[in-house]
Amino acid sequence: MTTAAVTSAPTRVHGTRAAPTRPAPRPTPIVGGRAGGIHDLAVLQRTAGNRAVSALVERGRPEAGATSTRPGGVGRAASVRVQRVPVTVPSRQETLFNNRQASAPGVASARVYGSARGRNVDLTRGGSPEAATVTVRIRFVDQSRTPVPQADGTMGPDAERVVPPGDARRTFAITTCTTAPGHWNNRAVLVGQRAAPNWLVRQFSDDRGGPVRLPLRFRAEPVWDLSGADKGYPTVRLFPQSQAAGGNTHPIDAGNYYMNVANYGAANAEAIYAHEYGHLIGLSDEYSQSNPQMHALMHEMDPATSAQRAAAMNRETVRRMVLAALIPQLHARVSGAAGEISQQFLRAQASVRAALAASVRTAMADPATIAALQISVPPAAARLARYVPGALTAAARNPANTTTPAAQAVAGEFAPGPIESTLRRMYYSSLNTAATGVTDVGGNLGMHINIEGSPGLTSDGRATVGGATGLWAGGPANAGDLSAVVDQVAGASRTGRVPPLRASGSILRDLTSLPMGWAGLAGGAPASMSVAAVTNDVKQSLASAFIARVGPILAGTAAPTTTGNLRAFVAGLNASARTAASAASLNAVRAFLSSEIGPVVTRSTTTLMAAIGAEVTRIMGTPAEQLALTAPRDPAIASIASAMSTRLAVSSLSATAAQLGALRPAVNPGTTAPAQEVTYDTVNMMSDNSDIFRADQFADIATAFNGSGLKRSREGDFHVEMGAA
Repeated sequence: MTTAAVTSAPTRVHGTRAAPTRPAPRPTPIVGGRAGGIHDLAVLQRTAGNRAVSALVERGRPEAGATSTRPGGVGRAASVRVQRVPVTVPSRQETLFNNRQASAPGVASARVYGSARGRNVDLTRGGSPEAATVTVRIRFVDQSRTPVPQADGTMGPDAERVVPPGDARRTFAITTCTTAPGHWNNRAVLVGQRAAPNWLVRQFSDDRGGPVRLPLRFRAEPVWDLSGADKGYPTVRLFPQSQAAGGNTHPIDAGNYYMNVANYGAANAEAIYAHEYGHLIGLSDEYSQSNPQMHALMHEMDPATSAQRAAAMNRETVRRMVLAALIPQLHARVSGAAGEISQQFLRAQASVRAALAASVRTAMADPATIAALQISVPPAAARLARYVPGALTAAARNPANTTTPAAQAVAGEFAPGPIESTLRRMYYSSLNTAATGVTDVGGNLGMHINIEGSPGLTSDGRATVGGATGLWAGGPANAGDLSAVVDQVAGASRTGRVPPLRASGSILRDLTSLPMGWAGLAGGAPASMSVAAVTNDVKQSLASAFIARVGPILAGTAAPTTTGNLRAFVAGLNASARTAASAASLNAVRAFLSSEIGPVVTRSTTTLMAAIGAEVTRIMGTPAEQLALTAPRDPAIASIASAMSTRLAVSSLSATAAQLGALRPAVNPGTTAPAQEVTYDTVNMMSDNSDIFRADQFADIATAFNGSGLKRSREGDFHVEMGAA
């Protein structure tokens, strides 16, 4: 790491310099721990020397509007002088990622990013409250990425040009320089310790030392005049709205910014450039890793905690491997019982139907609904608006407009087909989230653990061609153990006319027991069917249906003609009320089913994951010679977990053997590993633009700060802590 010349820092107090030829005079008594005036300064000059006095006076001199926030400095003015120090932050080169293409799933091949040259940034310290700020100066230029005709007729690289003043790209760049670094603010703090001063200094200052916390701030400054290349400023080509990003020629990266990011799909432009800003402060991309590569990355991040994190990652990996092996059978068992669940729901539909019909009637006559409909009356029929309250109240009393639509919605959604669809979607979503969601193994190291292969199910829980593959199909687990766990978690299969015997706490027993609690709905509709929820849907549906049905009639463009406006108005309003009631009832029933089924599904998945976790922890956390002495809580789950743990260990050993190198730990990130059954994606600002940050991402900045000359007198080295100051 290199540092440039440093702006002069406050002078250090170097100690007592006594006059050798005369005795030191007796100091004037100090009252209340402070000097009494000019005479005391003179005494201090003779005792400590002119340099010490000058340093103390300069350190205590305030600047306008500045108030100290340093320890011991309450109520004392502090300097807000800002020092700017150029430093070089080294780029990381241990980036690892995994090739997860369909043609070679799980094949771990790595690339190395970063540059030994590092990134040039400016560090400053100052302000009130005091902070440490990292500033990147960016040379924005107008330059093609493709060869252009040269003077000699050949094709060659395009020349850099100044982005003209007034060009929309300048506004875009200024906005990007403001918003992108903002994503990095309030994430980390430089924390240090300032030693207590000696006795003499304490007489003239209320500074007693203590902790020093400097929030890390980030900035970017655009440079437009093409200068700065010799200073190591990063160069960014800036492309106008007419040039879309994407493809092999125009990918967005740290050196190429595009106003038009259309080809990046749903990616947020602000997050994209916040990610690219990370490259400008020395960070590299991080994507997928094989198991040994992921261990190597954790070691690089923090050797002191890497063993602990690696063990946590392996345990969570096996936990998800076990769940993946169970998912296809669990899902098939629950979705296959849709007919039985539907039968129970239909038997108890009366109370649900009554509660919903009551809410629809109330919502139809609600003043807010009436007001919304009056506003929807076309101007040409304004004279008829006064009939809306009476007509709508009458429509609400008509069962055909309220009770019938409610009954139809309940019966329709409680039927086997819709129930099966709901169960498939909700149960698969719950299981899949548990198997693939982000996990934190410590140190804010978020990651996805990817079980390679396929569960054989679509996002809505429908079976795909070919079915489950890889570990999702059971992997090395014993088929009898898998069936035993499914029977316990979901409930036994139904055969013939004999009612199934459901284990207490099984998801099918809980689902078929839900209707027993619906009798209480007679006293009031649940939240999903409340008047407030239904009224909102009725208002929106009623207004749109009314305009679509009545508007053409009132305008005379549809029969009956304008001679029967009032009758047509009332008839249209009644028809619109039925349409609105049907739409609102359908939404309410679906919301009701989700609110009823959701907690059952979540509870089942959570309980299963806890049971799997208990066995995985027992197996992987117990020394081998003692494992036989520990009894499993669930032998079937324990057997599956043991098989998966062995599978992961064997796979990791073979991958490590293929990647042995001279690095520590001994895995070469640039060597291709064999196919893995489990791979990993890191989740943070330098992988998939999510909002997760880690202390190690700021560690190099702390190192640069410590060597920059920005530390004050008596301060030790600073380290990084996550979180806002």
